[in-house]
Amino acid sequence: MIKSIVLLASGYPTPTDPFFPFVEQISLAMVDEGVDVTVIAPQSLTKHLLRGKELHPKVRRYHEVSGHCVTVYQPVIPTLGRHYQKFNSFFHKKAVKRVLKKLPFKPDACYGHFWFSGYGLYEYAKENKIPLFVATGESDVAAENNFDIEKAKSFFDYVSGVICVSAKNKDESIKSGFTSADRCIIAPNAVNAELFKKLDKVKLREKHFIPKEAFIVAFTGAFEHRKGSKRLSDAIVSLKDPSIKSFFIGRGLDDRLEDPDCEGILFKGPLDHEVLPEYLNMADVFCLPTLKEGCCNAIVEALACGLPVVSSDRNFNHDILDENNALLIEPMDIDAIAAAIKRLKEDGILRMKLSEGALKKGESLSIDQRAKKILAFINQKIEQV
Repeated sequence: MIKSIVLLASGYPTPTDPFFPFVEQISLAMVDEGVDVTVIAPQSLTKHLLRGKELHPKVRRYHEVSGHCVTVYQPVIPTLGRHYQKFNSFFHKKAVKRVLKKLPFKPDACYGHFWFSGYGLYEYAKENKIPLFVATGESDVAAENNFDIEKAKSFFDYVSGVICVSAKNKDESIKSGFTSADRCIIAPNAVNAELFKKLDKVKLREKHFIPKEAFIVAFTGAFEHRKGSKRLSDAIVSLKDPSIKSFFIGRGLDDRLEDPDCEGILFKGPLDHEVLPEYLNMADVFCLPTLKEGCCNAIVEALACGLPVVSSDRNFNHDILDENNALLIEPMDIDAIAAAIKRLKEDGILRMKLSEGALKKGESLSIDQRAKKILAFINQKIEQV
């Protein structure tokens, strides 16, 4: 049974900067299962200087449970944007190497949060004969990795196991030549069931001064074309129903901003992760007409809060959404998005049925169950070596 793991990721949150919360969630859940977790997540000095992005502590240790804890290293590195990946990769690799070299122990396993992070741990894992695992949760597995696939073949061969958030990600990883089916498990993204759960809608609307009679559509994600913020906004406009209101929870991403601008937006912008469940519980339905995902955390959070979901009839959703909890639509079809919202507004019986189905599905997607499944898989694969 493993007792320590090193996890490399692209980010890690603080209470005031909720970036990559899902990495923290799995880390804390692993600690609860008796594993020391050391996270390495380099942070950008450039974004701090040019955009005012918060700089996190370079080292912090917390969530101690029965002698185990999370230790987070966030070395500062320069970055120059997506067009200078070789430059960015060079400084990222150097920073990760420095942290790994200073570790006062040899971990039982290495864990890359997405394929490119697994690649970043490969050299260290191989040199020290440590089993290496990869979590694949990208919206486009092949396209979102900046390593040379031909040169990386020895890395792919070395990886002991792959944790896929969906059948779609598993299939993409296999078809891309990264792994084989016998080295994969499917473990959909999950939520903290203590935080994301059904709450009293009436009391929350009173607390936040939200009209009790409004029919509210919630969206969570980046305001960009892929996520469909503007398509949802346009669908609401097309309905011409002033009783339909909305929450657009998130922010724009640089030059990819597609700002929702329909009438009746009751909230628009980012929210602290701790507050997000309250806003989801004030909504009547959740809508995300997204084009690409691995397995969408926002949808899993909405399900856990009992929201009927309107989302894409695409393979990345099929592990978590079906006729029991969602209306699946073509995400580029604004009329289809509008029709689904209208149907749910007018059919209270259907809305209740899908809400009950969402809660049932949400119960199976708790972070503690996911951590148990992943750790059991890691231990199994290590025993087979």
